[in-house]
Amino acid sequence: MFESAFPKNWAEEIISRMQRYYRAKFSATFPMTDGQTAEEYEDDLIATACEVFEGLAPEDIKRGLARMKRSTFCPTFPEFAGWCEPKTDDWLGSHEAWAIAEKSIGFDGQELTVIWTEQMAQAFSRCEDLVKTGDKYQRAEAKKIFCDAYDRLVIQAKDQGLKPVYVTSLGIDKDQQIAAIQQAELDGFLPAPVAQAQLEHKQTTAEIQADADRYKTVAQEALAKLGPLIKRGPINKMVPGHKEVQPWESIEMEHIDPFDDFEQYRERLALENKKVPTALRFIEKTGQSAGGGV
Repeated sequence: MFESAFPKNWAEEIISRMQRYYRAKFSATFPMTDGQTAEEYEDDLIATACEVFEGLAPEDIKRGLARMKRSTFCPTFPEFAGWCEPKTDDWLGSHEAWAIAEKSIGFDGQELTVIWTEQMAQAFSRCEDLVKTGDKYQRAEAKKIFCDAYDRLVIQAKDQGLKPVYVTSLGIDKDQQIAAIQQAELDGFLPAPVAQAQLEHKQTTAEIQADADRYKTVAQEALAKLGPLIKRGPINKMVPGHKEVQPWESIEMEHIDPFDDFEQYRERLALENKKVPTALRFIEKTGQSAGGGV
């Protein structure tokens, strides 16, 4: 008998969750055969699951379990294995692509974070204005425009041998950024290393506020400890003081007219270490004053 390398305990956990999620639907999808005991039934389920799930990694199983939580019908084991496989190598249909693209715009017209392909982005750019209005009839028209454009772009990409490449278009809401990237990782659109790199420096609004409160508390505690150690002097209010006039500043020097008394004028210049101006030296030579005296 074929022995699978898939861990038996992993298969048991997956089957257990399927039974809890779907109840009667699980029994309808996996009925017991005639004459089969409960023990044989469980062993058969586990052996089949191990065989079908061969090669799936923990990240793949996480992706399948996340989709199973949202599915309303119970998948068979091959269907569940398909849910686990990454979607990066398969082109999405136009309706699936529209379900992703329309979430790039909120009902209030705000840009939201979306993980999509270049083809989705190009197709959505042709109907974006209709989506922003929020009118259901215009949204229906926008979907038709998007699907026609997307189908045409995907055909061109396939003709060129291209595979879908998913990129992240960040919106304004930081909480929604984180949720969208995490969901894209679960859906298989972003590899785990890429998703983790994009999430590395992102914080939710609650985390940002918690950090701000923590820093505020640390600062207050530090100031409380430093307060007693700070030497506080008198506060200089920079009040301008009244300057008293000094005695020598109040003395007005008497003006001496050289034409009235040249000798006194020359003595004043000598006290000030100044020379007689050239224009007045003729008085010094002649010894005459303006009044004609000698």
